Parts: sequence; C-alpha cells; structure tokens
Amino acid sequence: MFIKRKRIILVLLSSLVVGGCQMSDEQSKKTKSLDQKPSEVATEELPNTRALQDEFTREMIKSTKETEKGYYTLESKTGVYEMLFPTGGGIDGVGYTRKDESSESFLAGIMYDDKAGAELSVRYTTLLSNDEKDIEYAKRFLTNNVGEDMTFNQIDGKGKVTYVAPFKTKEFGTYGYGAYIHPDKGWGGLEIIYSTRCADKTKPCDPQEEMFKKRAYKLISSVEFLNKNEVKQ
Repeated sequence: MFIKRKRIILVLLSSLVVGGCQMSDEQSKKTKSLDQKPSEVATEELPNTRALQDEFTREMIKSTKETEKGYYTLESKTGVYEMLFPTGGGIDGVGYTRKDESSESFLAGIMYDDKAGAELSVRYTTLLSNDEKDIEYAKRFLTNNVGEDMTFNQIDGKGKVTYVAPFKTKEFGTYGYGAYIHPDKGWGGLEIIYSTRCADKTKPCDPQEEMFKKRAYKLISSVEFLNKNEVKQ
C-alpha cells in the first residue's frame, strides 16, 4: 500500500515541480513589497511569484510581502500552525484534504531560483497524545511512508519538539528529510517529508549536501504552533 501511494505522490509532485519551470526568471523577480492578504489584492497586481499566481496556493499565504527573502508565511487552514513556504512553491489543490481543526494534508512542488527542485509533503493530525508511545508510533508511520529506516535527531525549543532524520531510497532514487513536530503541550503534530529525486548523476545525491540540507531544515524548523487565543484573533 505504501509503495503504491509513494508512486502516486511521485507522479503528482513531478508535475508540480515541472509546472514551476514555466515562470521565467524575470517574472519571478517582479515582486511588490505589499503587506496585504493575497485575497485583498487584484490578481494582476499580485507579486509574480508561483506561490501567489497559483489560485489555490495563495489562499494559504498570509501576506503578499515576503517574510524573508524567497519565502512567504503559510497559514494552515486549520488555524493551528504556520510555517515558511518558498515563493517558488505550488500546492496541489486537488490532493489537499482537511477536517476542521483536526487534520490537514497537502503536497507541494517547489522550484528555487537556481532551478533546484524539491517536493514537500505535510500532514497534520490531532490524533496523537505525544506521550512516548505515540511519538514512537509517529516515527514508525513516517518511516513507513518514506520506505527506509531512519535515525531521528531530537530538537527541543520554541514551544515544540522536532524529530528529524535524513533518508535515501534505493527503489525510487529519492532522498531528503522526514520530520515529526509536535507542540510541547497538548495533542497532535505535523509530519513533514522534504525530498527530491536523484536525477542528475553529476551532482551529489545526498541529503547531507549543504544547500539541500539548509533548505530542508529552514522549512522544518519554521513550523510554529498557535494557541487557541492567537487563532481566534
């Protein structure tokens, strides 16, 4: 079941990444420093980045102004968490699922300015209590989704706990990082898989490659859980 699911995901995400190539370098650089919600700005006046030009993706972008160079802030439709999202990213609206505040999942293809591509899979659920037993279950579930054994590194701080591990698959020629992130109080957590294909044999196909690792950790470490009061404001 996992193998079949991974093949479907690879096909979907390949099309998403390729779609990002259709925007020229000149277009991607023509951005406006607006600090408004994308829904408040006419489409033709939006910064010409893939994330804001894609109708579904911009629904989850907090502001038309970049949070930092090359990244917007993505707002979960559950209202439970936020994270950075590349300006060259596009979310698959067809595959997006959500159930109120209790669960959400989506797939995104990313194309950076240097033409490096990546895939991002995000899955949020409130089913886990984040005790020792459920954390081990979350890591096993993540490992099964990736299809390879992983050794997790635990990172504490900023109101959350992160378990992250590199991986490289033999069957599909993909590599990347898997992470499970949960708030230090309360239920639920976020599963993130950040990956790419080992297509160019002239380049290092290794998750430890400096720029790839930097980009993966930037997204994973940017996750911020919001408390109920913050969500309702």
